[in-house]
Amino acid sequence: MSTLTFWIDVDNTLIDNDRVKQDLFDQLQNLLGEKLNTRFWEVYEEVRAEKSVVDIPLTLERLREETPLTEMNAKTYKRAHAIFDDYPFDERLYPHTLETLAHLGSLGTTVIVSDGDQVFQDNKIHQSGLAQAVEGRVLIYGHKQRHLDEIIARYPADHFVMIDDKPQILHETKAFLGQRLTTVFVQQGKYAHANPPDGFTPTITVSTIADLRTYTTKQFL
Repeated sequence: MSTLTFWIDVDNTLIDNDRVKQDLFDQLQNLLGEKLNTRFWEVYEEVRAEKSVVDIPLTLERLREETPLTEMNAKTYKRAHAIFDDYPFDERLYPHTLETLAHLGSLGTTVIVSDGDQVFQDNKIHQSGLAQAVEGRVLIYGHKQRHLDEIIARYPADHFVMIDDKPQILHETKAFLGQRLTTVFVQQGKYAHANPPDGFTPTITVSTIADLRTYTTKQFL
């Protein structure tokens, strides 16, 4: 039997990140007011466009640099940070997420492979209990599909399964690994009904992460 390694995304795959973002928007609105909250999300998008990845610490830092102390003093800045640092990510796991990870772990090696910054994303993965669920096997990159050789070297296997909510990432990874990769498209979040890249069809498509609880090794191979 071939050995399996699962590469599992986080945002809108294991965690309802759209709901998280709405919660954070509401809390920042209460703390900062409409004007600064609006500007925060503008800077958020500017940073994401610049780095092609969300970077919360940098977004907050830039917002503070351009904001007068009368509008954002050190105490307010610290409270804004705390909204992100103390967020209860474990309450935003999709139903049966931990059960699904346990099932996949019984079939092979489970690895969290996520895009994001090394501070906020790492905190999210640990606060939610996901790091513990995969026994600490967590990798975070700006663009994970650009680090496939490194990922394979860290956690080698005969066959790999990539579980993600973004068809483009699945497509790019499949182009690199070919028959050594099974792609699993989880239709959750804002990319749920996105058109796949031309010529690409996921190996497996599921409506929720919980659907994978019944899949067998043979199905993934």
